Amino acid sequence: MRYRDGSWHPGITIHKMPVVGIGGLIFAVGVVVIALHGLPLLKWFLAGAAILAIGVVGVLRLFRKLHPQTEVEEVQLNVGRRDDNCNR
Repeated sequence: MRYRDGSWHPGITIHKMPVVGIGGLIFAVGVVVIALHGLPLLKWFLAGAAILAIGVVGVLRLFRKLHPQTEVEEVQLNVGRRDDNCNR
């Protein structure tokens, strides 16, 4: 697809569409419902993934209960920060 001046249109960029809050929840649930309706075998995959996720959460909670963290280490991510000493 081209603009009127002849240059190319970049197309729809899905990564720039914000899907947050209640709108994002409605979108996510809608995608799951449509996928389950269109692919009936997918319900078994979804059920297995939910059971596995519940199991992982249980194991992580049990691990945190048995091994309490004594010190909280502060972690800072410097995303997008350019280090002047870095040679690229």
